[in-house]
Amino acid sequence: MEALVRDLLAANPTVSEEQIRQFLQQRFREYDTSFRSPLTETTESGWEGRSGSLPVAARCHCGRCKIQFQVARGEKPIRCHCPSCRHFHSSSFAAYLSVESPDWRAAGLQVHPDSCKVLGQVKRFMCGHCYTKLGTEAIDSGRSYCCLGSVDDESIPDSLALEWQSSFEDWHQTSAVRWWHAQPSALCGVSRRTGLVKGACACGSCSFEALLLPGELQHCYCKLCRRLSGSVAQTWVPASLERFTWRSSEPSTLALLRTTGHGQRHFCRSCGSCLTIVYDSQPDCIWPAAGTLEDTQVVDQAMWYRVIHICCSMMQRWYKLPDDQLPRLKYAG
Repeated sequence: MEALVRDLLAANPTVSEEQIRQFLQQRFREYDTSFRSPLTETTESGWEGRSGSLPVAARCHCGRCKIQFQVARGEKPIRCHCPSCRHFHSSSFAAYLSVESPDWRAAGLQVHPDSCKVLGQVKRFMCGHCYTKLGTEAIDSGRSYCCLGSVDDESIPDSLALEWQSSFEDWHQTSAVRWWHAQPSALCGVSRRTGLVKGACACGSCSFEALLLPGELQHCYCKLCRRLSGSVAQTWVPASLERFTWRSSEPSTLALLRTTGHGQRHFCRSCGSCLTIVYDSQPDCIWPAAGTLEDTQVVDQAMWYRVIHICCSMMQRWYKLPDDQLPRLKYAG
C-alpha cells in the first residue's frame, strides 16, 4: 500500500497524499491500518449512567433459537484462552459475558458437556441445527455466561460497547495462541514454507491432518463467523485439499453443511465445533479454522506473507482491533 501511494504521488503531483489514500481505501474497500473500531466516542456514560440490569438478546444463524439474557450492572466481557474453550469455539479465544441464569432448557438448545480451565466442568449450549454457540454454564458454581459473538449488535448500547473495548477480563492467558498476533514475514529471499498440522473438534470425534499452504492468515469478523464461533472472529488458513485427510470421523458425526451461497463448512455434530470452510470457487483448497489446530503446534512465522483482518465493517462495536498495523478489509478478501 505504501509503495503504491508513493508511486501515485510521483505520477500525480497536483493530488494530495490524503486524496490518494482516500481513493485507494474506497477502491480496495479497505480501512486505514490505524482503524480499530467503528465506535470511537459517545456522549453517554457506561454502567454509571444505567440502573438495574441490561437485557441482551442473542440469536442463532438459522433463526431457530432466540434467547434473552439479563446482564447485572457492572459486568464486563471475558476472554478465555484455555484450550478447551478455544477448540469448542474454533477461535483464538472465547468471548463471554456473565448473565443471570436463563432457562436453557426452554430455549431448546443442544448441550455439550465439556470443561474449562477456569470454570471447571461446564455445559455448553448451541443451536442443534446451525451450531451457533450461545452460552456456557459452570456446573459447580451454577453461573451462566452468554457467548458475545451471537449477541445482537443493537442489544448493547454504544456507551457500554465503548467502555468494554478497554474494560475486560483475560482468563488463562498462558494458553493464548501465537498466531492471533502473527505478522507477515519480512524475510527476503527465503522460500515460503508449508506446514503439516493436525487439528480436531472439541470432543475429539473429528480430527484432521492438513498441509497448510504458504501462507495466508485471515481473521474474519463477519456475522456468520461470529455466531458460529460465539466469539469475536474466526481465523482461517488455506490448505491443499489433496493433502487434507480426516484422521478420525464417523459419517454420522462429521457434517458438511452449506452456510452461504458460495461455501460450505464442516461441523462435528456431537460438539458443534466448526472445523473448515470449503469455497465453491476453490475446488483445490480447504480452509481449516486455526482455533481447531493442536495446541502443541507452533505455526512457523516465516510461513506468512499475508495476514489480514477481513469483514471489519461487520465487527461488533464492543471489540477493538489490535494495534498491529495489518490491512483491514471492509468485506471479504
